[in-house]
Amino acid sequence: MTTDGRSPSVAVVGPGAIGGALAGAAAASDPTGLIICARTGFSRLIVDHPTGRVDTPVTTVTDPSGLTPVEMVILAVKAHQTDGAKHWLSSLVGPDTVVAIAQNGVEHIDRVRPLVPDGTELIPAVIWCPAEREGPGRIVVTGAGHLTVPRSPAADRLAACLDETVFGIRQTDNWVSRAWDKLMMNAAVGGLGVLTGRPGRDLCRDPALADLLLQLMNEAAAVARAEGADIPADRAQQMVTAMADGGAHVSSIVVDRLAGLPTEWDARNAVIGRLADRHGIDVPLNRWISALIRLGEPDRGS
Repeated sequence: MTTDGRSPSVAVVGPGAIGGALAGAAAASDPTGLIICARTGFSRLIVDHPTGRVDTPVTTVTDPSGLTPVEMVILAVKAHQTDGAKHWLSSLVGPDTVVAIAQNGVEHIDRVRPLVPDGTELIPAVIWCPAEREGPGRIVVTGAGHLTVPRSPAADRLAACLDETVFGIRQTDNWVSRAWDKLMMNAAVGGLGVLTGRPGRDLCRDPALADLLLQLMNEAAAVARAEGADIPADRAQQMVTAMADGGAHVSSIVVDRLAGLPTEWDARNAVIGRLADRHGIDVPLNRWISALIRLGEPDRGS
């Protein structure tokens, strides 16, 4: 039950930086219809964002026992934590539930489909949101946040659950291109960021590293085009130039590595080599970066 005794209509699983920001958008839309599924419970959600603050009591649960299906599940755990969310999905997903997958990478559907009943409607979402989690239920968003999703009636339902002044929904007829556009940046900037501990702006301002970023992105772009994405020839240069002039945001994969936590290296880096094999494309730089990140994982890459 929610704080007013109503059955919730939206469940956010994984209230980290992104999940917390999304929970803030759901709370701004309807705080009484929200339930937050977390490892650590909290009674109040505070999300500071560029247009203001969400500060509201919320219902959090730390055990899925007794939960019943909701209308919308927003799955915001990191990609490598997806299997660990199965017990939440088992309780929250019913015949009419839509699951929005707010994760990095391009394999959203493949990751989640085995964890939900056949026929469950899944919405893959590309995340654009500079956010930090300062503690349980305490999120700071420093720029405009939005999810890019395939255009559909289910996407309309998702948009209706969120206050767009906190976190917007952009629908597209070419989601594959948008997902690969983000992955190009994540794989290159996040990958080198893990190895150097530096934010993307610093990497893009160093001539040698900027050149390496371009090579990494262009390898990924070749795989993206083979997968059906429309990536302009100068897209990598556009990204490097824009980031060099941008803020000092640190990628979430870098934050996790610096904290000694497992990272999303498979979904953000290894995926490029995996899909390159399908098309016979050579991506040596991305393979090297992926291997170096893997070997630095807390579990030695198992």
